Amino acid sequence: MFIDTHLHINRKEFNNESADVVNRAISAGVTRFMNVGYDIESSKYSVDLSARDKRFYAAVGVHPHDALLIASADEEINIENLNEIKKMAKGAVAIGEIGLDYFRDLSPRPAQRAAFSAQLELATELNMPVVLHIRDAYDEAIGVLEKTGLPPKRGIMHSFAGDMLAAEWAVENGFLLGIGGPVTYRNSKLFESVKLVGAENIVLETDAPWLPPVPHRGKRNEPSYLVHTAEHVAQLLELPLAELASVTATNFLDLIGASGE
Repeated sequence: MFIDTHLHINRKEFNNESADVVNRAISAGVTRFMNVGYDIESSKYSVDLSARDKRFYAAVGVHPHDALLIASADEEINIENLNEIKKMAKGAVAIGEIGLDYFRDLSPRPAQRAAFSAQLELATELNMPVVLHIRDAYDEAIGVLEKTGLPPKRGIMHSFAGDMLAAEWAVENGFLLGIGGPVTYRNSKLFESVKLVGAENIVLETDAPWLPPVPHRGKRNEPSYLVHTAEHVAQLLELPLAELASVTATNFLDLIGASGE
């Protein structure tokens, strides 16, 4: 059993094809999914989807691109929107995706940091793991995590793209690395990090509709393509594919406190 631990089936890129997309994933051996929210609307979609389809888990949260939904540029917290995430969290298994994105900088950095910290505190209050989006900001994100306090349930560093020091910090502090399509790219910097942390410290993801693996690079990503990523990781770690599937699925299910049945 493979689990796609991070996708966005609600995105317009899938149009009315979501049922076909899920069926192709099931046929490929990807049998469970976590649909991850990035704003209020997508978080609600994720919770509603998980309520009607038990193959799906939900994560709810506000992405750094939309940080102004949670915090202003002067770091004033929008309690109403934060409480909306808190309310939706009753139907979710994680808070996310949250974090810092200093690559696109679509929200003011003070707002990103304040929104990140507020949602970390929410995860601690609710005793839930987090799904972290960090881009070009690993040192800063680790600083916010250490200052705010690590959520007791820890979580996943989604689409991990940090250096070896960030990978070491993550696993030493109980976080899983989310590994997706970029690990299949010829010039990927992930190879050594994956070898360093091993299967026991990773989960597999697609981030569909983005970041497709080889041989689908340049196309819309979908959860059935997770198998290509898994095959590449299994080769890197010199593991049978079935063992990698089992270990990474168990990592995720243990994180969210779910069974494998």
